[in-house]
Amino acid sequence: MMPTQQSDHTLPLQKTESSPLSRRAKDRDVFRILFISMILFGLLMGVAFPPLVNSYFNDSGSVSLSFTLMCIAAGITVGIANYILFSIVISKELHYLVEGMNRVNNHISAALFSRKLRTETFEIEVKSNDMIGQVTMAFNTMGKTVEQRLLNETRFRNLTSDLSANVALDKTAAIILHYFIDATCMTSGLLYGKIEEEMTLLSSKGIDTDEKLPRKLEIWQGPIHDAIQSGEPCTLDTESNCIDWITTTTPYGSIRPKLIRIIPLIAEKSTVGLVISACGQSPMSESIQLETLKTYSSYMAPYLQNSLLHNKIQEMASYDFLTHVLNRRFGLIRLHEEFTTAQRHQSDLSVVMIDIDKFKTINDTHGHEGGDQVLKTLTSTLSLHLRNEEIICRYGGEEFLIILPMTNLNKAGLVAERLRDLVEQQTFFYKNKVILVTISLGVSSLSSLVTQNENDLINAADTALYHTKAMGRNQVSIFRNNEAVLLPKNKPALS
Repeated sequence: MMPTQQSDHTLPLQKTESSPLSRRAKDRDVFRILFISMILFGLLMGVAFPPLVNSYFNDSGSVSLSFTLMCIAAGITVGIANYILFSIVISKELHYLVEGMNRVNNHISAALFSRKLRTETFEIEVKSNDMIGQVTMAFNTMGKTVEQRLLNETRFRNLTSDLSANVALDKTAAIILHYFIDATCMTSGLLYGKIEEEMTLLSSKGIDTDEKLPRKLEIWQGPIHDAIQSGEPCTLDTESNCIDWITTTTPYGSIRPKLIRIIPLIAEKSTVGLVISACGQSPMSESIQLETLKTYSSYMAPYLQNSLLHNKIQEMASYDFLTHVLNRRFGLIRLHEEFTTAQRHQSDLSVVMIDIDKFKTINDTHGHEGGDQVLKTLTSTLSLHLRNEEIICRYGGEEFLIILPMTNLNKAGLVAERLRDLVEQQTFFYKNKVILVTISLGVSSLSSLVTQNENDLINAADTALYHTKAMGRNQVSIFRNNEAVLLPKNKPALS
């Protein structure tokens, strides 16, 4: 299921040509109008000056024809001189402005058609504090707007490429958080995703992930609930809202941001995630920041929803439906991962094969529903008494495989005997009837074998398991020195 792309960011870029000059523009030349205006102004001044002189001296004979013609010629000459000076000064400034505009336009065109943002600036240097300077600043403002649009287009293309290439939840979450921090005023942040109706921490950047940081959020009250209800980004003061679990370690010690933002990620009218970020300084206004956050959140939310759905499907595919432990396929994948880790770090690795004794008799006596209840109770008991790093999977019908990372053969034997004793002491019920259940176990370790792959480890444990069953069941055997050895029932203390 691929998220729908926003039309704003997928329209093909098309080359635009300069608009043709209108007939009125073709017939209009500002410099020609200026030249004619200055000539006419000089002529007017030359004609008006003799009467002014005549009026000043009150003598009609003081102004001769030759003086009048000379004044007219002087006025025309001054008009021509003013035009020439104006053209020299203004043309130079306008030429600089036109060259700058053409250069910026070429940069914009190159960025558009290469679909890559260049390093050239989209600005012209402002050299005067007049109308030409104002025109230059207005053009620079337009250039910055175009540059920001191209930057957003580039980010969205890269974001689309990165998110489309990943469906794994951890990678998708890291990409989303990275782009939020890169494109906004955020300096650090957390991304929570909705898993099983709970907001679960998926990714963090720049935030201390210590014991104070909640892995799951309480979303039913407080500012987080308000943000989810409103569906809008909100800014909070950490002190007044008692949010003291967001801290950042710096060379000067651990600090807590004064302001944080909560940004809901909404897909199909449902909040699928939350970004909680520390706010930093930004040249953008508050309104533009909020619009940017809303744009990014609406764009990223479908990808997060898609990844959460994929993760849910993966989990459903990896777990056995009846017992809710890993199925054989994913159990063997985990074994391969632990085997590779053990070889890389030269550490030990042990496995335990478990088989329920006389399970067919249980099925024949209590039916398949009774057998299913035994399987569920058994896996619940075993899982409860395993460490977090120890892995259990359903290997077959009534067979289970336990993976014990960084555990040698002796310790694995103790773990197996402890589990055997737990099951023997456990009371199994079905329809108010007690079912007696015991298990047989076989153990092998990497350090006790000459092996190149994890299959040899399983085969050795399986050999030990068959030895246990041949020796009377409800016991533990270990594979050592190329043979299976039965362990005594020493009932070690529970840990």
